[in-house]
Amino acid sequence: MSLKKTLFKSKFSIIYESILKGEEQENAVWDELFLIKVNVCALEELFNQLSSNELIQLKSSINKLFRKCVDGLKEEHNIKSLNILMTLSCLVRCVWRRDLGEGFRAVDVLVGFDEAEQIMSTLIEQIHKILISSQLQEKVKYYALLFLKILTSVSDNISQNTMVEYLMLHSLWYSLCKVIVTPAVRASLGSHSLSLLALLLNYRKNEYSNPYSIKVAGCDDELLLNGFGEILLNYINRYNNSVLAVRQASNQSYSEYISSWIYWTYPNSEEEKDLKLNLSLLLCLYEIVHLNRSFTTVLTQTMSSTTSENSEENDGEENKSEECHSNLISAFLTFSSLIFSNVRDNLPAAQLCFDILLCVSEDNYANAFMHDENQVFPVFIFRTKLRHRKDNRKELTAMSLAYTLLDLTSEFLMTNLTKNFPFELYSKCYRVIHRILCYQKKCRVRLNYPWPTLWNSIISAVKWSNSLRLDDPEIISNYIQVGRIFNMFVMYGDTFLPNPGSYDELYYELLRQHGVFDSLNETGLKYLEKGNTHKESCKELLSNLHNVRAIVNHFSPKIEAWSTANKISTPTPEEVMDIVRSNYDTLTLKLQDGLDHFERYSEIPREQQFFTNLVRKICKDQRETTTVQIDTSTYHKFTTISNIGQN
Repeated sequence: MSLKKTLFKSKFSIIYESILKGEEQENAVWDELFLIKVNVCALEELFNQLSSNELIQLKSSINKLFRKCVDGLKEEHNIKSLNILMTLSCLVRCVWRRDLGEGFRAVDVLVGFDEAEQIMSTLIEQIHKILISSQLQEKVKYYALLFLKILTSVSDNISQNTMVEYLMLHSLWYSLCKVIVTPAVRASLGSHSLSLLALLLNYRKNEYSNPYSIKVAGCDDELLLNGFGEILLNYINRYNNSVLAVRQASNQSYSEYISSWIYWTYPNSEEEKDLKLNLSLLLCLYEIVHLNRSFTTVLTQTMSSTTSENSEENDGEENKSEECHSNLISAFLTFSSLIFSNVRDNLPAAQLCFDILLCVSEDNYANAFMHDENQVFPVFIFRTKLRHRKDNRKELTAMSLAYTLLDLTSEFLMTNLTKNFPFELYSKCYRVIHRILCYQKKCRVRLNYPWPTLWNSIISAVKWSNSLRLDDPEIISNYIQVGRIFNMFVMYGDTFLPNPGSYDELYYELLRQHGVFDSLNETGLKYLEKGNTHKESCKELLSNLHNVRAIVNHFSPKIEAWSTANKISTPTPEEVMDIVRSNYDTLTLKLQDGLDHFERYSEIPREQQFFTNLVRKICKDQRETTTVQIDTSTYHKFTTISNIGQN
C-alpha cells in the first residue's frame, strides 16, 4: 500500500493537489508543471475524488488553472503546448462528467462566467495559431483537434453545449481549411478536422444561420473541395478494404475474388463488428453534398487515394501506405453496398447513405456523369448469398455508374426482407430509383440495363411488406412510390427503355405477378374504407394502380383464350409476349399527371429527428472512445524531436 502511495505522489500529482487546494504557485512552478508529462489517470483520479459540491467550491482554483493553460499556449513551445492541451482536455472532461445542472454552470466552474468570453476568445485564437503554425509538430496539432472534439462532444445534445457557442462566435473555419489543404498534415489530421466540422455544422442548424454551414454552402475553392474529397475517399477506401479483407478471410474457398469473380456470404463475423465505422465522417460527407453543389464535380473526378495500413484514427504518426486511383462516387457505391448488406448493425449509416444518394440523384451534373457511356468503372457491389439465386457470383466489369447505382438499389430491395421491415429505407430507395428514371425520361437516355431484375426486386419487396399485414397507414406512401415508378415505365418507357422488347418484358412481369398488385389494391381499399387521415393517400395509390390493373384486365382474358384454343395450360414467356405484342392496339391507359416530378430532398421536417439522434450517438461514441493519454515511447520520441528542433 505504501508503494502505491509513493507512486501516486509524483511531482505532477503533488503540484496539482496544491493547485486544487487553492495554494499560490510561483511562475516557475507553472513553467515546470507544463514541461512535465501529463499523467492523465492521476489528474482524472484527483477530480473523481471530488463531489459536485466540492468541485464548485474549487471554482476559483480551476479557473486559475484554466487561465494559466491558456496563457501558456501563447508560447510556440512543442512540449508545453502538448501538455497544456492534454490538461485542458482532462479538465473539460472531468468537469462536464459531473451533473452540475445547466451547461453554463460547467462553463462557470471551468472558466468563470464573468471572464468566459475573453478567455475562450484567447483560447480559440491560440488554437488557430497552433493549427496553422509551421513551427509546431503534428502531434501538437492533433491534440489541439482532439481538445476541440472533446469540447464539442461533452454533451449528447450539441445544441445545448454552451462551449460550442464560443466556436460559433470565434470561427475556426480558416484553421480547419488550412489543415485540409496542406498535404503534409491532411493525411494524418484531415479526418479529425472533418469529424469536428461535422459536429459544428449540426450546432443549432435549424434554429439560426450556422456560420460553418454558410461557409460550406458558399465554398468554391477548388483546392479545399478537393481536400474534402481526398480525405473522404481515403477513409471510404480504407473501410472498404478492411471489410472486404475480413469477409474474404471468412470465405477462403472463393479466392477468385482476387481475379474477376466476386462472392461473399452474409456478413456475420465478430471481426467485422469490431471495425470502426466513422459516422462523423459519413455525416460530414452528407453535409457537404447536401449544402454545396460545387462538390458534385469532386464526387466524379478521379483522385489519388492513399490507403494507410492504420485506421482513420491516425494521431499524426507516419504510416506505410499505398496509392490507388478512384473517384469518390464509385468508392461510395461500394461502401453503401457493404453497409446495406448489414442494415441490422448499420441502420444510421444506411440512412445516411440513402440521403447522400438522394442528393446525388437529384443533381443534373452527377446524373449526366453517371449516365455517360464513356465514363465506365469496374465498381464492386456486394452480393449477399441467397438460396433462390442460381448464381450469386457476378463478373466485375466496367459499367456506367447509373447502371451500378440501379444494381445497388436492386440488391438492397432483395436482401433486406425482414420482419423488422425498414420502411423508411425502402421509401428512400424507391425515391432514388424514381429520380434516376426522371432524369432518363427528361434527357431521353436509354440505359442498357437488365430492367426485369429491378422490376422483380421492387415487386418482391412489395409482396413481402404487404404479407406482413402491418396496421400502419404510413406503408401507403411506399406503395404510392412503387405505383409511380411502374407508371413511369408504362407511360414514358418509350423514351428511356433500350428497345421495344423491354415493353414486352415489362408487361409480362406485370401479368406474371398481378397478384401482388391486386393485393395492393385491396390494401388501399381497406384503408380508404376506414376513412382515416390517410384517405387522400389511399385515393392516390388506387389511381397509381389503375394502369397496372388495366394491363392485367386487358391481357389476362386474351391469354386465357389463347391457352384454351391451343390446349395449353401454361404458355411460355415468349408465347405470352407474342400475345401482348398482338394486342397493344386495343389497350386503353389513363394519363397520370406529375409522374416525372418529385419533391426535392429536404431535412425539415422529415429528417430532423433522425439527425438529432445521430449527432447524439456520435457525441456519445466520441466521449467513450476518445483517449487523451499518450504512451511513453511516443512521448519520448516527441520530446526528443522537439528539443532538437528548439536547440
